[in-house]
Amino acid sequence: MKTLSPLKASLFAILASSAVFATAVNAAPKDAGCDFSRSEFHKGDRMEHGGRHMGHGGMHRMFEGLDLTDAQKADVKKLFADQKAARADSRPTKEERLAHRTEMQALITAPSFDETQAKALMSAQQEQRQTQAIERMKLHNQIFNLLTPEQQAKFKARFEAQAGKEPRG
Repeated sequence: MKTLSPLKASLFAILASSAVFATAVNAAPKDAGCDFSRSEFHKGDRMEHGGRHMGHGGMHRMFEGLDLTDAQKADVKKLFADQKAARADSRPTKEERLAHRTEMQALITAPSFDETQAKALMSAQQEQRQTQAIERMKLHNQIFNLLTPEQQAKFKARFEAQAGKEPRG
C-alpha cells in the first residue's frame, strides 16, 4: 500500500477537519427566543469593504425576546429599507474611491512622508465614520420608539445588564 507524504497527509487532515467543522456549524440550532431570522434584517446588508458582514449580532440582537408585533416588524423593515436607500445615495462613486486609494498610495510611496496630508485624509475618513455612526444611532432610536413601554423597559434592562460587561474587541 502506498503511504502519503507528510505534506499530503496534513493537507488531507485540514480538508477533513474543515468539512466536519462546516457541517457542525450548519447543523447548530438557531437562536432561541428570537422573533424572526437574522436574514430578515441583514439580507443584502453588508459592509461596503469587500462584502464582509459586521461580525457581531448587530440589530438582530436588539430584538431578541421582545415579542414584536407584525406591525412593529413591518415598521422596522421599512426603517431598514429607508436607511439602506440613504446609504446607497451617500456612498462615494467608484471614481471617488479610486481617487482616494490613489492618494493614499501616493502618500505611502512618496520619498518623504507628508504628515499634514495624511492627517487630512484620515480626518475625512473619520468624519465619514462619525456620520455613519450617528445615522445608526438615529435608526436605533427610531426603532426603540416603535416599542411598547413594556418592550422598552425590557430593552433598557438588557442594555443596563450589558453595560457592566467588558466591551468586545
